[in-house]
Amino acid sequence: MINYPIPGSTLAGNVSTAQALAFLKSPAQIARRFDEILADHNFLSHYLLRGKYKMQGGAVSYTPDEATSSGATAETVAPGGEYPLTALPADAAVLVAAIKKGLGSEIADETVGRLQMDPIERAIQLLANDIVSQFDAASLSLILSAVSQTVGGGAWSAANTIVANVEVGKAQIKGAHRGYRATSMVLTDLQWAAVAPILLPLLPREAGNPILAGAFPNILGLDWVTSSDLPGGWQPLIVDADHLGGIGHEDIPSEEYVALATINSQNKSNVEVARFREKNDSTRIQVRKADVPIVTSPLAAAKITGTGL
Repeated sequence: MINYPIPGSTLAGNVSTAQALAFLKSPAQIARRFDEILADHNFLSHYLLRGKYKMQGGAVSYTPDEATSSGATAETVAPGGEYPLTALPADAAVLVAAIKKGLGSEIADETVGRLQMDPIERAIQLLANDIVSQFDAASLSLILSAVSQTVGGGAWSAANTIVANVEVGKAQIKGAHRGYRATSMVLTDLQWAAVAPILLPLLPREAGNPILAGAFPNILGLDWVTSSDLPGGWQPLIVDADHLGGIGHEDIPSEEYVALATINSQNKSNVEVARFREKNDSTRIQVRKADVPIVTSPLAAAKITGTGL
């Protein structure tokens, strides 16, 4: 979920070759440029999977939160009496292996001498965009396969149908009796393009209108978010992003890499960047993300079918 326009480099556009080389020699400067592009909200997967899991020994174990009731019945307790004990459901633990995804690009000395910062900037932009898109695509595919709960909707050609379907979805998620409360509606970019004009009359006018401001709105108590990286066949998804799942991260002790979190404490993307001097008169920039998406509570989301989107 890249926000455009991407902020410009901290270096001016007409830098000298010496300045471009100095930038390319500095892992911290390269990491800072990645941080400018990869703000936390750029990863839709991190927005929807807000839990955090630390990988130990190359894996993480979690217990799916699928039981809807303990099966016990509350009893009347006399003054000073004992409360009945309820055994928690014996859910089986699931083990998820650590995964490291990475990309790299080489920048030849000749291109820096001829074009200064341009090839460096293009390499960083491409690596940043690719790491976001590919991780989001994998995470959203996992969510799509994990969530089986559906809401039978109608064609989203009228605002009242959309409102009715969304409210039923919210009620269904809340009705799981697990403390879930829907927070978000997830659509593809084209789905939002079709829905936005229909919802426009429901939104505030002028300065308070999020569509006019280019922001994603909050409608019916949900943040409506979009992405171009959603898998094919995506149906509008209503989700409790606080409980759906999380991201498992493995700390890899590689001294060459700079974690973006060390550049900006607000950056929670877990992205790390390194630069290496190659023997073929070039500099390699590498970016990696040692994260695994995990869906722990599939009942915290529901697909809305039959919308025609």
